[in-house]
Formats: sequence, C-alpha cells, structure tokens
Amino acid sequence: MNRRILVIGLAVILGALMMVNTEVTAKEKVLVIGDYSPVTTMDPAASLISQNIMMARNLFQGLLRFKFNTAELEGDLAESWTASKDRLVYTFKLRDNIKFHKGFGKVTAHDVKFSFERVMNPETRSPMRSELIAVKEVKVIDDLTLEISLKEPDAGFLAKCARPRPLAIVSKKAVEKYGKDFARHPIGSGPFVFESMTREQIVLTANKEYWEGPPKIDKVIYKTIPDMDTLLMVMERGDIHTTQILPREDVILNRLKAAGCKVELLNRGAWHHLKLNPDFKPFADVRVRRAIAHAIDRDEIIQHVLSGQAEKLNSPVPKGYFGHNEAGLRRYEYDPQKAKELLAEAGYPNGFEVTFDTFTSPSYLPVATAIQGQLGRVGIKVNLVVLDQPTWMKKITSATTQMSIYLPVRIPDADIPLSQFYHSAGFPPGPNVMRYNKLDKEIDDARRELDPAKRKEMYHAIQKRLMEDLPAIPLFMMQYPTPYRPAVIGGMPQMDPVWGFDFYRFYFVDKK
Repeated sequence: MNRRILVIGLAVILGALMMVNTEVTAKEKVLVIGDYSPVTTMDPAASLISQNIMMARNLFQGLLRFKFNTAELEGDLAESWTASKDRLVYTFKLRDNIKFHKGFGKVTAHDVKFSFERVMNPETRSPMRSELIAVKEVKVIDDLTLEISLKEPDAGFLAKCARPRPLAIVSKKAVEKYGKDFARHPIGSGPFVFESMTREQIVLTANKEYWEGPPKIDKVIYKTIPDMDTLLMVMERGDIHTTQILPREDVILNRLKAAGCKVELLNRGAWHHLKLNPDFKPFADVRVRRAIAHAIDRDEIIQHVLSGQAEKLNSPVPKGYFGHNEAGLRRYEYDPQKAKELLAEAGYPNGFEVTFDTFTSPSYLPVATAIQGQLGRVGIKVNLVVLDQPTWMKKITSATTQMSIYLPVRIPDADIPLSQFYHSAGFPPGPNVMRYNKLDKEIDDARRELDPAKRKEMYHAIQKRLMEDLPAIPLFMMQYPTPYRPAVIGGMPQMDPVWGFDFYRFYFVDKK
C-alpha cells in the first residue's frame, strides 16, 4: 500500500513538473528549482534551515548585504552609515522610496526598529537572537534615519546587519495584521514577491518596483521533490533548472553533465561538526568525546563518501572565517586503538549504545552512515534514526537529540559560530545542543575587542580551549557541487556566505 502511494505521489510530481516545463511561454521567464525538503516557514525570524533562508534572502532586505561573489559588505536598505569613535552607536540613513510588497507602504526606520526588536524579543524564540546580544537600543530619529546603540563594542556588528540573518527587515504593519500567519503571508521589500505556498511548491513573482530595477526573470517556482532519484531524473530531463544540494558521487555528476547540465563547485563556508548532547551520560565525559573523535576516519569519509569534495577541519572556527587558527590546537587523528583505551578509562570497555539523528540530505545521511560504521569498530553501537529535515531541526533546537552532525553556513567571523554553538546565548531554541558555556566571558571579551590582531589572539586561545574540552567535534569544510541548465546563468557564485541562491542574479540566455 505504501509503495503504491509513493508511486502515485511521484507520478503527480512528475506530471506537475512536465506542466511547468511545457506551459512556460517565450514571454514569461520562469526559473524552476527543485529540492528534497519543503520550505517550512517564510518568516525570516524563524528561518534556520537552508530552504527557508533561500526564500528569506529573496523576499526581504537587510540594512546591509554581502556583495555578490564576496564576503564584503555593501548597503542594501541603508544608503549610508556611520559609527561613533567608541563603536557603540551606529547611525543608518535609509534609501528613500523603497516600498514593501502588496501595498504595505514605504520602508521606514520604524520597520527596522520593529524588526530588530522582534528578533531580540525572547518570546519570538528566534534562533538568531544570540547574534544581536550586544544591541542595547534601536532609536528612530526620523522616517529614514535610525541609531543603534550597543551595550558594548561588537567588532562584527555590521556583518550582523546583512540580509537575511540574523535579521531581515519585515513590514511592521504586515506582522501586526497577520500575526502568527505572517509565516505564510510574508511581506518584505526584496526583489521577489510571495505569491503562493503549498507543501509541494512555492511561487514567487518579480518585484517590478524593486529599487535596483525589476529582476530579469518573471517568476520562481520552488518544487519539493523528496525522492532523490526523481530529483536527479527531472534535473537530467530539463524539468527543473537547478538544485542546491546533490549527491557527490562522480557517476551522478557525470550523468548530469552528459544530460547537458553544467556543474559548479560552490564554496559557502559550510562546515560539518558532530554535536554530542551531555544529557546522555557517556557524552558528559571528555574521554568519551575524545574517543569518538579518534574513532572517526575523516580521510576515509572524504575519499569514499564525499568524492574528495571536502577537507579536514581541526578547529571549531571554520577555515576562511576571521579568527580561524589551527596552530597548536589539540588534534584528534584517526586512532581506533586510542579510542578503545579512552572508552575503557571512562568505564565503557565494551562501548555503549546511542541514538544518532539525521535526515535524508545527501550532505548528511551518507556521512552519518559512515560514522555509524566507524564507531561500531570501537564498540559503540549507533542506532541511526533518519527523519525528515523539519523534524530533525526540531530535535536540534530543543536539544533532544543525543547525537547529530550539523552543517551550517554563517557570517565568516569567529564570533558567529562561537556565540551560536559554544555560548549560553545559543542555548535552545538556538543550536547549542551541548549547552556549553564555559567560555562565555572569553567569547564576549573577544567580540568587544576592536583591535583585529588582539582579537585574533583571543580567538586562538578560545579555539585551543574548545579543542581540549571538545563539546562538539569539528569534521570537514564542505564544498557543494551545484548543477544548472545552461539556459539559466548569472546566479552561480564561486563563494557565497549565505544559503541558497540569489534569484535576482539569474537570467535566461536567449536562444538563437
């Protein structure tokens, strides 16, 4: 019965995709994106998974944004900005005549103030709240001017004003009108306008009043295709133009190239780490955490699971982020005998049994399966529980998972991963599953230090301590093979510190 339902469901998906492919006229430029997981919310304050973030970056604006293909900042809603000498007060001047979608009026400083305070409010339960802990007050000077006062200096504050996270600017009127339903009625001022949302697809249309000019495509259709074989098939057939996550096997990538797709290897600054919940008794012992680190053969996973599209990471701060430094840090090379000795010292000579939560992403499940097998070699029986992505994320943000890998993309500054994953500000609903807080003061001190050289020294000391305590185990820096049809170009950067695609950059190549 279940198989019959699956077949019928796939047939419906394929039929819908064929309709999309054949109904697009020469006059209407429609970008079709496929993904294995649904968008779960359109509210940027609650957007933590990659699919939600991709929607947020296209529907909303920030005060600032990252320049395309770089990690450099430029103005978005903000036309200009200044900082006081002590870096405690930032003044932003907004662009005039930027309008919210669907007649919700001009974007004003009142909307910016509201958006900040909404993320900062504990009742909102935003997982990005930890990134704004330095903000003391947001004051409206006039409709186009606002001042943001900090409790203490925050060397990375401007990067935290970039869309779409930790905050995107929402319409105050729309949030007040829709309340909790704002997540299904998002109103921003970005290059695309929300049209409709079902579990199967999202439809966005071009914002003809966008301040930089209307997008070069008229519509975006985001299709949820949970079966990976089906996703690959429709990509080969040309029913979708691109997808952001794929299996990494060479045979699959070669299949897509043979079908006429191009494949770009994107660097998003994404890193895999293994979260260990100390509520599970064995993980409260550092010897067990170190044993697990020694039991994981990362070289084997990189070569045989990730097709070489990753590199080892030996720090809780990702490579390429300000403050990353692996020099002198304790390392945990593959040593199964050492792992067994540490387990015996901790009182687990015969290992133990643990539940490992993951989901169906090709960036997660194959890695989790490999780790399951490797830990089994040292006596740790891992029960792999494969969930859908939204359910898995709830277990992360509620800290109810015993063990899970996590693959984030963040602003490329050490303060962001340290504050989110190793500071009490990142406790649930943030992603600090480990509830680690032993270095709160040191992380706070580094954030407020304005001398870059001193700040790097402080982050180096923090990284040393974290690699000793090992609340989580750093694994890899990940690259993303991203296929696209050659008719659509412009939206594939070499690097991008934000999840998903910037739809505004895409355009169709005219057929001659």
